[in-house]
Amino acid sequence: MRLFIAEKPALGKVIAEALGSGVRRDGYIQCGADAVTWCIGHILELAAPEAHNPSYAKWKAADLPLKLRPARYQPKASTAAQFSIVQQLISQASEIVHAGDPDDEGQLLVDEVLTYCHNTRPVKRLLISDLNSAAAKKALATLRDNREFFGLSQKALARSIGDQLYGFNMTRACTLAAQQKGITGVLSVGRVQTPILGLIVNRFNQFQNHKAAFFYNLIANIDISGQQIRPRWQVPAGAPADEKGSLIDETIASNVAAACKGQPATVTASLTEEKSTPAPLPFSLLDLQAHMSKKHGLSAQQTLDITQSLRENHRAITYNRSDCNYLTREQFGDAAATLAAIGRALPLLAGSLSQADPSQKGRAFDDKKVSAHTAIIPTTQAPNPAKLTADERNVYQAIAAHYLAQFLPDKRYLAASATFAVNGHLFVARATQTTQEGWTALLGAPEAQESEPDETTPFAVLAALKNTDTGICESVDISKEKTRPLPLYTEATLLKDLQRVAKYVKDPKIRQLLKERDAGKSGEHGGIGTPATRASMLETLQKRGFYTTEKKKLIPTALGLDFIAALPDIATAPDMTALWHEQQQMIEQGSLTVEDFLDTMDDFIATQVVNVDLSRMAKGTPGSSTKAQSSQRPRLNAPCPKCNGAVVVSAKVYACAGCDLKVWADVASKTLTPTQAETLISKGKTGLLKGFKSKAGKSFDARLVLDKATGKVSFEFEKSR
Repeated sequence: MRLFIAEKPALGKVIAEALGSGVRRDGYIQCGADAVTWCIGHILELAAPEAHNPSYAKWKAADLPLKLRPARYQPKASTAAQFSIVQQLISQASEIVHAGDPDDEGQLLVDEVLTYCHNTRPVKRLLISDLNSAAAKKALATLRDNREFFGLSQKALARSIGDQLYGFNMTRACTLAAQQKGITGVLSVGRVQTPILGLIVNRFNQFQNHKAAFFYNLIANIDISGQQIRPRWQVPAGAPADEKGSLIDETIASNVAAACKGQPATVTASLTEEKSTPAPLPFSLLDLQAHMSKKHGLSAQQTLDITQSLRENHRAITYNRSDCNYLTREQFGDAAATLAAIGRALPLLAGSLSQADPSQKGRAFDDKKVSAHTAIIPTTQAPNPAKLTADERNVYQAIAAHYLAQFLPDKRYLAASATFAVNGHLFVARATQTTQEGWTALLGAPEAQESEPDETTPFAVLAALKNTDTGICESVDISKEKTRPLPLYTEATLLKDLQRVAKYVKDPKIRQLLKERDAGKSGEHGGIGTPATRASMLETLQKRGFYTTEKKKLIPTALGLDFIAALPDIATAPDMTALWHEQQQMIEQGSLTVEDFLDTMDDFIATQVVNVDLSRMAKGTPGSSTKAQSSQRPRLNAPCPKCNGAVVVSAKVYACAGCDLKVWADVASKTLTPTQAETLISKGKTGLLKGFKSKAGKSFDARLVLDKATGKVSFEFEKSR
């Protein structure tokens, strides 16, 4: 029997369809002489420390660093039944076909199962990046020897064990050191998790400590044949300017204004050209998470969970944990059927669908740019709209709209520009005029980039200008502007930044290593973490009290501020990921073994755990930042019913830190206690409360009822006997 082991059930089903004659069994599909089974992601996990040594169950400084080698695996409790099926099928097989995802993690995921089961059968490798039977049939014709991918598997193995060694040891070391200062709770440390917190803390500190500087914008008022034109002065090379190229010398600004006032102005260059903007690419998971956070206030984890439901329960979207924005040729062949499915599920998109051209093959369809997975798009199976929750509908609609946009016309516009010479100084004006809305009618206009100049002159005026046209510079307006700090992170902006944290790395070698790590990945340019893990890391950091969310802004708590300040730079910066990448490349190429890498890790960890110094953290209640203490106000135990955020307690209001939900503490002259407010928020209704007063001053008793969608509180009165 030839046994195919897929990474997930959905891929197993596709392989079975490609093989044909499938009969569903318990945990696998029989296809004639072949059998197709599947993991459910990782069905094995690295064992906890106490599995290596029972005394590790109790956290003690004397045990550090923990001795966790050789690594031990164990079946995950949640998927133990499926593992047993896979294990039994391996014992019956004559040949194995490894069908993990075509990346290093997918390679390890099945390899570790084969190793754990002591497999001795020959193993082939099946590479499929697009979940459809046509792609699977093509891949089945080009099976490769699994030994070709040994280096890829070893690379992932080194990272997996290294993360366990570092995380368990450093978390225990920091937590135990904190306990000596009266600080309770787990102070978790991770190779990726802690640098993410470092980004949040550093952005907050920069925002709080920003010292405003000034820069100067100069805009001329030029009259040419009665037409008013307002071009912007071009800062010449060598002039005192900030990093964005803005003038920072007020004297020079005044001198330029004086030199140009009343002087002739000549058009030295004018141009009007047709331009177009293609539709944005379909979503990767991170792009979708950022979009849903900004548009609908969903957390990264909520969006991930919703996409999982859309994929598994509704069969409505393709693989949902993808880091890719591109699609395959085979998927282009399904365009008409996919658009038809969108039409059945979302009638409100009928207008845009009527303009879509399924034969239009845009830039998104590029096999060379597809990584282990393709972008997230709808399947040809339309979900039943009546069975979708509101959040599922919003996420599906966003995915569908970005896919549909690939088949709509480009946005087209005319761009006019003109350069003016005034007494040796150059001024430039720009303007645009849309000639075809194209995909923007569906998705809206793209956000303007910060570097784009404001349009200060009507398009028609600029487009009518010709070279050598002359006029008068009547005056030059000077505006004194104040520099602003980078805004505090929202979850959406942080997720985007996690794709390109290399820009914050000072060491040029390490910065380049991070960029090389993402070579060939669409959207990733020196990032840390993966689309599938970033959401859970953010959730862990928030649950453990390192940061909170207030009006969508990520605010580090006093604990988060103090913890990052106390840790060494190597723990809080992305440098470790970059350095690991260099060593893992060597492992993949065979010039470094996993054991040699882990030996080095053991030495590094031993040094780190004995040098943990949390002396800068305050005793007892952690933190000393007054501005951060506002983020430490009491919370209700009940989460917000609208967004699941924390509900902050103040004298006047119980307010969600993540959305606009507010329950006023004073209702009809009665002040709600935290317990009463918590009951109202968690259950949607209180018990019978006494002591309310009407506007006429008459006392009455009632229950309070909360509309969880709007936050409105109303009264419910007992029925008369």
